Amino acid sequence: HSSSNATSNTMVVSSHSGVAAISLALLLLQNVNALSITESSRAQTARSRLSEAFRSPSKKLTLHPEIVLPEPSDPTALLLRASEVTKLSQILRTRAKASAVFVEGTVDALAPMGKEQEDARGNFPGPVPIVYSLTDSANLSSSLEELQTVDGVEGVMLSFFGGKEIDSVDAYLEEAKDSAITDMCSAIWDAGLQPIPELVLSPGSEWSEEDVERLVDAVKDTCGGLDPVSIVFTNGETADSEEEEESNEEEEEEDSTPALSIPASVSKRTAFIGSIRTNAGGGRMNLATSQLSTDKFNGAFLRADCVPGYRLNPDLNVVGGFWSAAMGELKSLKSKNFSFRSKVKLEKDVPMEWYNYQKDIMESGSLGKPSGGPDPTLNSEGGDYKGF
Repeated sequence: HSSSNATSNTMVVSSHSGVAAISLALLLLQNVNALSITESSRAQTARSRLSEAFRSPSKKLTLHPEIVLPEPSDPTALLLRASEVTKLSQILRTRAKASAVFVEGTVDALAPMGKEQEDARGNFPGPVPIVYSLTDSANLSSSLEELQTVDGVEGVMLSFFGGKEIDSVDAYLEEAKDSAITDMCSAIWDAGLQPIPELVLSPGSEWSEEDVERLVDAVKDTCGGLDPVSIVFTNGETADSEEEEESNEEEEEEDSTPALSIPASVSKRTAFIGSIRTNAGGGRMNLATSQLSTDKFNGAFLRADCVPGYRLNPDLNVVGGFWSAAMGELKSLKSKNFSFRSKVKLEKDVPMEWYNYQKDIMESGSLGKPSGGPDPTLNSEGGDYKGF
């Protein structure tokens, strides 16, 4: 009888063990599936740093300049580039006080900036997260391999569909069908970085809250089932003739920022960053950033196009001085309802000196009345500006 009980107990134990084994197997299988769509700890750190940079606790618009690093052909200039990039990095961090920096160029050119930012960790001001702008998706694998050795880089911006404009959610879904973007995003996450999609919207297209929610859901699916930390929205460029350019100037300024109706629920999932390409001067940058803030964007991606003559003369000292002055004014709480002309003191790199200089010129009356029309001698490429 006791033997029968022992056998019965053994069967019960065996049965329980079998159930436990099956439960454990199922749990492990679930964990394996979860791991396939879960970020690495390094990628999670990158997400945290970028999320903090893209969102302001006070709900103010965060500012992110674009830097295009030159590739000099002259050997001497190539040797000097590292020190110039290091100096520029320090200016963006300590004087311009950028929230994050988008950088286009070779990874080799970027390396000194990454080192300068990483060396600032633990100091004040602290490091500014760097987002590497990928210009050719064919180079993703080699770029990610090189980026493994560069500190300070937290994300890679991908221009979805090669920068092709989309005007509706259906158009996005059609383009995404045969796209390799999911694999690209996965590779970026595997490298411990964050993929940041850039969507180019057709000029004049408008997106309702329902459209925006569907679009963000579609982007999530394209990225492999995870919400990206941020999405950059860029308006496509209009191709006007010279005759139409002047007559359409006001309309272009109004259309310079993406027209999105952003639902609060979706904004909690991913940061909305709007591109600004308008040339500095005449308060155009102020107008564009104000529009993005009104439309509830989290941040502004200030493209290199804002810097007059940057393609013809990519002097990094000039670029650093420009962003220090421009971002100083864009962040200013002072009234923007005035107009002035001033000579840029780029070598000063101090926003307050810039403001005082402009104020002195205005108060001197040497420029006459603002309504007197633009001065034909104003040379924007040489450093003359009428506000930002």
